[in-house]
Amino acid sequence: MKHINRRQAATTTLTTLALASIAPGKVFAQAYPNRVVKMIVPYGPGTVSDATARMMAERLAELWGVAVVVENMTGAGGVVGAQAIARAAPDGYTLGMLASNHAMNAALNSNLPFDPVRDFKPLLHTTFNQFAFCVNSAVPANTLQELIALAKAKPGVLTYASSGNGGSPHLAMAKLVHMAGIQMMHVPYKSNGAGVTDLLSGQVDMMATSISVLAPHVKTGKLRALAVSGDLRTPLMPDVPTASEAGVTGYSMKNWNGFVAPAALPAALAKKIQNDMIAILKDKRTIDRVVALGAELEILTGDEFDKKLRGEIASWTQVVKATGAKTD
Repeated sequence: MKHINRRQAATTTLTTLALASIAPGKVFAQAYPNRVVKMIVPYGPGTVSDATARMMAERLAELWGVAVVVENMTGAGGVVGAQAIARAAPDGYTLGMLASNHAMNAALNSNLPFDPVRDFKPLLHTTFNQFAFCVNSAVPANTLQELIALAKAKPGVLTYASSGNGGSPHLAMAKLVHMAGIQMMHVPYKSNGAGVTDLLSGQVDMMATSISVLAPHVKTGKLRALAVSGDLRTPLMPDVPTASEAGVTGYSMKNWNGFVAPAALPAALAKKIQNDMIAILKDKRTIDRVVALGAELEILTGDEFDKKLRGEIASWTQVVKATGAKTD
């Protein structure tokens, strides 16, 4: 029979105690992931949010050696997918992508089936894309100031399209119209593409949506870009001023994207996922793909992302109150 001396026994006991003292979340993080990870996107295919999520999923799958599957769970302007993220098991095997209209939904609806802040663990704010404010080339305005003057001369006559009531294109324009002190008629469509189609044909006068969507038509001369929505000019349209530069002082709107998990995800596991995502975002392959999407990198970690989300909800709540904007 093999005997264990006192020193060996003491060592074994100390090792056991040391392992037991490790937080369960840290042990879990070390083993993660060992099966398929699902990434819920509450928005449709073809959006910048969807493309950003798919890019990250592809790179995480390479890094982790397991499949990372993107699931588009649309409905109610993003509420259905966000609810699914909030209610998922907090084990790291369900992650989610949230975007600007998550904050807008919170501003528009006080009865959401989840708390828009407390029910989510912010992992990483990754990218943003600016909107371009474009008019059909037949509209007699070459600058935003000229458009504002035209709208003031004909209150409520000029029209603007959107992807639907309460969506990002709607609220971006509603904010601009309010801050400029003008009146325009809102024409909501069932999709972003339908609005762009009627903008190109001249059925509506103006629209604000992602630069990547409108830039090709600006290049052909069918549309005229009057301003971009961010607080700084974008390299995607370097000659186009910001709305603030163009005369609507203080205007800023960025269509942001960020990854979250259910709120109870252990801190150690959240940190591992966050660090892996940061490493991917700093890789040149990723940077090049972000540019190709018409987006810009803006890396904000959990606490910074949480602060931004709270600020966005407060800001859009003010816009909704001031404009009377409503969702469908």
